[in-house]
Amino acid sequence: MPLLLLLSSSALGMTYSLDIDVKCTVYQGSDDENGDNVDVRTFVMGLKGNSDYTAEAIPDHNPSTTVTTKTDSEGIFWIVAKVPNGEKSLLFKVNVYEGNGTDENIVASGDDDAPCYQISQQKK
Repeated sequence: MPLLLLLSSSALGMTYSLDIDVKCTVYQGSDDENGDNVDVRTFVMGLKGNSDYTAEAIPDHNPSTTVTTKTDSEGIFWIVAKVPNGEKSLLFKVNVYEGNGTDENIVASGDDDAPCYQISQQKK
């Protein structure tokens, strides 16, 4: 279920809405030494086109991971953060920041709305 974030600016009298969707996937058997890796996928619509944004994936029991990329020309942000040993976490929150890094303003925030589903990795 996507989360709708409303931002308002009283100086301009305008309201902006951003849709953010966060999903996670556990890759069983992906790392025998360090535990299973998790992909945290983040999709945001309504951002500035062709601009840099950074997603910070914050697991509840693992260190956070940040990934930066540009939006497309329509302001769509789509990124995958890889969390090593991520199966120890149950909740994955994501903050999206404008620019390169987490020092700028948060423009969207959300978390996975369902448990991570598992994908088995076949060993070769």
